[in-house]
Amino acid sequence: MEFNQETSNPGNFNAPNFGQPNQMQNIPSKPNNYMALSIVATVLSLCTCIGLVPGIVAIVMSSQSSTKYNQGDYQGAVNSAKNAKILAWVTLGIFVLNTIYSIYQVQSMGGINGFIEQYKEAMEAAANQ
Repeated sequence: MEFNQETSNPGNFNAPNFGQPNQMQNIPSKPNNYMALSIVATVLSLCTCIGLVPGIVAIVMSSQSSTKYNQGDYQGAVNSAKNAKILAWVTLGIFVLNTIYSIYQVQSMGGINGFIEQYKEAMEAAANQ
């Protein structure tokens, strides 16, 4: 009985290779998709509207990396993972800059006590209108 199976399958790494039963397949390892970094960066950037956009794109790129690897597109998976990593770090950078700016703003109001005092005055003014 003879099988007419294709011996090379570039589209799918997981397909069996019937033509060469004892030869190890040269399957590249799955690249790190940076999904955890992308999610953490996105959650931290919820307080900055502009930081949320690259965070969501980073999550999408991370997901694409896994999908491309499973479809056999190793180079596409590496490129998507690299883009996800860059976007996640940009998102974290925006979060850090926003945090530094917020601390500066509170300090310029006279510290936390000055900030609370100005907040109470603004709330009273809004209630009186």
